Amino acid sequence: MIQCIIFDLSEVLIAGLVGIEKALSQELPIPEHKILPRFGGDVFHELLVGNISEDTYLQQIVAREGWAIGPARLKTVIRNNFHHEVEGSLSLVAELATGYELVLLSDHAREWVAYIRSNYPFLRLFEHTFFSFDLKRTKKDPQAFLQVLDAISVPPRDCLFVDDNPHNVDVAESVGIPGIHFVNAKQLEAELEKRQV
Repeated sequence: MIQCIIFDLSEVLIAGLVGIEKALSQELPIPEHKILPRFGGDVFHELLVGNISEDTYLQQIVAREGWAIGPARLKTVIRNNFHHEVEGSLSLVAELATGYELVLLSDHAREWVAYIRSNYPFLRLFEHTFFSFDLKRTKKDPQAFLQVLDAISVPPRDCLFVDDNPHNVDVAESVGIPGIHFVNAKQLEAELEKRQV
């Protein structure tokens, strides 16, 4: 029986980096669809696991890409994007919090989480929050899920994991945590009903 629901944050509850390409396409001389991939790669992983700061991350991107736009502007665009809520998700989480233990597991940057915490009271609905920079690993690593399970003391079969990235769902399932690939809040609600949650 499901006791605990483990949620991803970005693109499930609020926007993460997805969407910054719309704002940046007005300022950069490259097509919108080519912008977001420039923020990935090894340097992004180093940011997520807490090995480098946001400033270092953004400076490296600007230098590598040769952009005329500066890190300060990128910070503003990224933070503005965090203010876009995923339609229907926050109300669903508030409803679930009345009957289930909610846990947040997110691959995120330390500075971004500090900003989100100061702007989003909904994070208080989660009994536990785990971030990649604290775990020193991302959800691509099964050990991240094992660390969470150990900390919350709930058997994997009694948990449910919700993430917009199907690969992360596969990793969770590899350690025994059933998962739902999130598409939108209505789809999630239907999936939860199927599972009698």
